[in-house]
Amino acid sequence: MNMSGRMTLCNMAVEMGAKNGIIEPDIITKKFLAGRTNQSLNNIDSFKSDPDASYEKTLDIDITDLEPQIALPPSVDNIKLVSEAENIQINQAFIGSCTNGRIEDLRLAAKILDGKKVKDNVRILVIPASQEVYLDALKEGLIEIFTKAGALVCGSSCGPCLGGHIGLLAKDETCISTSNRNFIGRMGSTEAKVYLASPATVAASAITGKITDPTK
Repeated sequence: MNMSGRMTLCNMAVEMGAKNGIIEPDIITKKFLAGRTNQSLNNIDSFKSDPDASYEKTLDIDITDLEPQIALPPSVDNIKLVSEAENIQINQAFIGSCTNGRIEDLRLAAKILDGKKVKDNVRILVIPASQEVYLDALKEGLIEIFTKAGALVCGSSCGPCLGGHIGLLAKDETCISTSNRNFIGRMGSTEAKVYLASPATVAASAITGKITDPTK
């Protein structure tokens, strides 16, 4: 997995109740650190499990045929297949946050939105996770794709994820979001609903105006 995927996995592990989520550092980690530290990469300590370490339990999960998932309100572990939640009307779509606002996420969303228009009466916000991601998206033409599709692209920040930016939800509104929390009142009104999904699902849903399986 690339670093973006790893960060999302570790983040969501904690959201679902784990004390921590750790992925052992490797060559991908070192490449990510290049240019992000003044230290020599050869001098950075890496912590790894002992070769003879014992574990309470080991789980092997085959995700080859895993369908797109979605978290229904009001908790992150209220999981269903996207296909089981299709046709729920939305008022807002949000692509961003620490979990899904990196360049890989924006590329995926732009691939789906390219040449298409967001459904009438649906707001879509795209907020890169950092200034570096914003500049990369600008160079790659992703910002133009989003804007032409009808999205509002904002400066890098947490955005409406924590209810502190443009995109606060009003009473009875429904948002599909790439953020990591959907608790009651998280993004505005306590009478709003937040569904959590991947950038692909959120982009597809913005086009149709209802929760939509992006594989279709």
